[in-house]
Amino acid sequence: MTTAHSQFPYIHRVCYSDTDAAGFVYHGRYLEIFERSRAEWLAQRDLTPTKLINEFGILLPVRELSMHFYKPGRLDDLLYIDQVIEHRGRTQVVVKQNAQRKIQGNDTKEMQVIASATLHIVCVDTSTLKPKALPDWLFLANEA
Repeated sequence: MTTAHSQFPYIHRVCYSDTDAAGFVYHGRYLEIFERSRAEWLAQRDLTPTKLINEFGILLPVRELSMHFYKPGRLDDLLYIDQVIEHRGRTQVVVKQNAQRKIQGNDTKEMQVIASATLHIVCVDTSTLKPKALPDWLFLANEA
């Protein structure tokens, strides 16, 4: 099993548009927050989805997704989203993302996971839409 952590977590402040009528983060918003985190992961490598398409001829669609919710996220929470590559195959990668927050009223820096997602992301060719080998350079840390 190949495991690699993201270099920097993505930080998201929960705002009104993230919450439901009860004041909790709406479950569907976690998908958007996790997507933004993956976009930032690419940006750390000087990459964007547009650049992957136009310069390298690849797409990285989500093929499978499972989510778990542990605690409710609330308005003004700071969510720390990390990425862990749990498995990397020739054409697909399994990424686990965790949304964590600092435990309130606690002087330690202890974090609690409030939601997580496991995604199976496949690399496909833009012209044929058939699976294509994941490029090694995609997983190298930005040396800048």
